[in-house]
Order: sequence, then structure tokens, then C-alpha cells
Amino acid sequence: MSDAEKPWQGRFTEPTDRFVEAFTASVDFDQRMAQQDIRGSVAHATMLAEVGVLTDDERDAIIETFT
Repeated sequence: MSDAEKPWQGRFTEPTDRFVEAFTASVDFDQRMAQQDIRGSVAHATMLAEVGVLTDDERDAIIETFT
């Protein structure tokens, strides 16, 4: 994506640093995987509560942030 097509177009005079380009390259893909990522996080929090790493309240607080 060229700098002219980016949401921050016009705010900066210098081109985007290559490190930033590489770091943010997966944003479009990440957005498509968001629902799967959320389901995985909910499952992980549930498992952590089942084995005693999280309290039920902590698990519920985590799950509430995703729903």
C-alpha cells in the first residue's frame, strides 16, 4: 500500500518506515481472523479458570470484554 492510500495520509511528510510497514503488514489478515481469535481467547480463559490459574470472576471479566 502506498503512503497515499493509508489512513494517515497527509499527517506525515516522511514515507512510512520499513519496520512499521513490516510490523503492520498483517493488519488486513488479522481483521479477517478476529472472530476466530476471540473464540480462541475465550476458550483459553475458560481453560485457565478450569485449572485454577484464573478465578471465575477473572474468566468472566475476560470473556465480557470480547462479547
